[in-house]
Amino acid sequence: MTLVAVSKKLSKFDPKTFLSTINGGRKIEAFPKKQTIFAQGDSGDAVFYIKDGKVKLTVVSKIGKEATIGILNKGDFFGEGCLTGAASPAVLRQPR
Repeated sequence: MTLVAVSKKLSKFDPKTFLSTINGGRKIEAFPKKQTIFAQGDSGDAVFYIKDGKVKLTVVSKIGKEATIGILNKGDFFGEGCLTGAASPAVLRQPR
């Protein structure tokens, strides 16, 4: 038996191309600083792309303590859990 290797050239993901191919399923929104975009436990209905700025990702413990677990930057996506029906595991808001 002869094994043949098949390779596909993977192209780099281009968010601008991707976003330009969504017909009518997108809108551009600006969020003021410190505004919560969605909260931990909310059911999601949208995937977000950060065109400009930053988004702070935090979680809140059962006793109410908030911890920052990440900062998302220009070019990042978030909210993709809504594609599987998952609730948000964190709070996302514009940083100060």
